[in-house]
Amino acid sequence: MKQVKRSVSVIVLLLLLVGITVGYSALSQTLNINGTSTISKTTWNVHFANVTITTGSVTATTAPTATGNAVSLDYAVNLQKPGDFYEFTVDVKNDGTVAAKLSALPTLSGVSTAQDVYVNYTFTHSDGTAITVGETIAAGASKKFKVRVEFDSSISASQLPSSEQTLNLTASMNYVQA
Repeated sequence: MKQVKRSVSVIVLLLLLVGITVGYSALSQTLNINGTSTISKTTWNVHFANVTITTGSVTATTAPTATGNAVSLDYAVNLQKPGDFYEFTVDVKNDGTVAAKLSALPTLSGVSTAQDVYVNYTFTHSDGTAITVGETIAAGASKKFKVRVEFDSSISASQLPSSEQTLNLTASMNYVQA
């Protein structure tokens, strides 16, 4: 009798298990989301273009030029007396398909503390306004900037350099994806 009760109990338990499994299957549903995505071709091409020499008191011995996709400009100028200056404008052009953002303020280097007394070196928008972090250049657009190096006209006689000074000036801008 114990054997029969045990067999009946096992059969009942098995039937219950099958019933629960079938019931769960009947009451469950799998949901799927299917989609297609296409990633378009993108290009990154931020460079200098369209250098224009503005009116200055001196002429460069080497004028800056932007050919092709120039990421660097070189120029050489001799400032002989207080008030002499050299100035040019240049476009930063975004020929890519992704907007570009200025990640930090442009850095100006190449002027020592001693030389800073008699030279003014600036990098601004072409209208003279300050450049700000986060400025963007849309894909296909450009912005015009001005570079100016000047022998300070307000310098006193005691501040004049006693020997020829060579300044290796650099203005650096770092653009990242906007």
